[in-house]
Amino acid sequence: MRPSTQLQSPTGVWFLSQLIHMLSITCAYGTHINAPPSLKVSSESAPELETLSNPESKSTLCTGTASRDPKIFTIPPKVQNGVADARFNMSTPTPQLSVESVSILDAPQLSMINSSVFDWWYFDIVSTNDPRETVTVTFFTSTANAFPWLPTNESSVLIAYLWVSFSNGTVFEDYVPATIATVQEPGTDGTGISGVGNWSSTGFSWTSTNTDSSRYTKVMVSSDKLQVLGEFSLTSTLEPHLPCGVTANISTLEVAPHVGWAALVPDAAGSADITVVGSRLQFQGPAYHDKNWSDRPFVASVSSWYWGHGQLGSYSVVWFSYLALNDPQHREYVSSYVARNGTVIASSCQTDSVRVRPIGSSGTSARYPPKAGDVPDGFHLAFNLGADGWLRANVSGTRIAGDGEYYFRWAGHITGEIYEGSSAANEQDSSCLQASEGGSIVTDEPMMSGSAIWEQFVLEE
Repeated sequence: MRPSTQLQSPTGVWFLSQLIHMLSITCAYGTHINAPPSLKVSSESAPELETLSNPESKSTLCTGTASRDPKIFTIPPKVQNGVADARFNMSTPTPQLSVESVSILDAPQLSMINSSVFDWWYFDIVSTNDPRETVTVTFFTSTANAFPWLPTNESSVLIAYLWVSFSNGTVFEDYVPATIATVQEPGTDGTGISGVGNWSSTGFSWTSTNTDSSRYTKVMVSSDKLQVLGEFSLTSTLEPHLPCGVTANISTLEVAPHVGWAALVPDAAGSADITVVGSRLQFQGPAYHDKNWSDRPFVASVSSWYWGHGQLGSYSVVWFSYLALNDPQHREYVSSYVARNGTVIASSCQTDSVRVRPIGSSGTSARYPPKAGDVPDGFHLAFNLGADGWLRANVSGTRIAGDGEYYFRWAGHITGEIYEGSSAANEQDSSCLQASEGGSIVTDEPMMSGSAIWEQFVLEE
C-alpha cells in the first residue's frame, strides 16, 4: 500500500509481463495449480513453470504438507503485453496456515506485469519511543499507468522505494529502478532455506525464514546512488492475516473487488539501523509486512482506502476499510485483525468487524464518505472482539508520505481501551474513547497506548 509525494496524482494498478506460453505443473505435494507464465520459475523438484489460477475459474492452489524445494521467480523489467491473471484465493485445508501456504503468499501474485496491473511487497517499522521515526520500503512491480504515484519517466516496472522519517520532522524519500527482480520462496523441507527478494542493481533486498512457530525477516538497503546504508529486521510469532481470516477449504485473498491483500507479518518486534546521507537512525518498535496486488489499475477500483497497523499495550491491530469506485450504495469492504499477547482474537471481513472513521475539527476533514482533498486530523477505530467486547482507539500523528491531495501516510500514537457491550462502534462519536449507549469501559483494562502507521487514499472528487 504505498506511494510518494514526488509522484503523480490518482492511483493506479499494474499489469505484469507478456503471456508467453502457459506451462503447467503438478505440485510435489498434490493439487494442480495455475501460475505466472512470463515469470520465469525454477525449482530443483519442479522443472516446469508454476501457473497462477485464472481469476474467473477460482481454482485452488497447491495444498498438502510434503516438503518441496523453493521456487525462484524472475520478473523482467519491461512492460509485457497480454492479459495478467491474478491469484485471489488459496487452499486452506486446515485452520492454521502451513509453511508452504505462507511461501505462496510471499510469491508474485500476477502472471505478468502489463501496463494495467500492480503487485508489491511492503515493509515498515515505527519507533516505540518516538513514532516520528520510521522506515518504509516497498518493492514495486508496476507502471505509473497502473499506480500513478510511481515515477512516469521510468521504463522499468521494477522500482525499489524508500521512505525514512526522523524525529526532527525531516522525511527522506527516493527510489531506484531495477534491471531485474528475483523472488525466492522459503523452503519447506526443514533445511532453513530463506525466502529472498532482490531488485537487482538497486541495493534493495529482503530475506525471510519461516518455521512452524515464527518468521524472521530482514530488509536491507545499500545504495550509493541514494547514499543510504542500513537494514531493519522483523521477528514475529504471528501467522499471516488473510482478508477474511482462514476459512474452511478455500480462503479469499480479495479484500475488495479486484484488490488482493495479505498481511504476511501483521505485527513484529522490529529493529532498525540505517544511515541516510550521513544521518544515522537507530530504534526499535512495531514492524509490519504485507502485499497488495490487482489485475486492473488502482484508479479504476478505488474510491477510498483506509489502512493501518499498530501496537497498543498487549494488543496488535491491523485495519482495512475500503469503498469501491462508482458504487452508489457505498458498500464498505473491511478487514479486521486483533491479537493479544500473540494470540489472535479477531480476524474477519464481516461488515461489523471494524469501523474506521476520520476525525477532524475543521471543514470537511471528518466527512464520510470522504472526497479527494479531505485531510483528517486522525481516525477513530472500533474493533469487534465478540464476547470480549470492543477495542476502541484513536490514531493521530505526523504525515510521512503522500501527495497532499489523494494520498497520505501518517505515523504517530494510537490510544485505546476495551469496552463491553453490544454496540461500542458509534460512528457519530468523534472522541471514540467515550463509551456509546449500552457499553462501558472494562475496568481491568487501563488506557493503552503505542505506535502506529496508517494511510488514506481518496480518489473520488
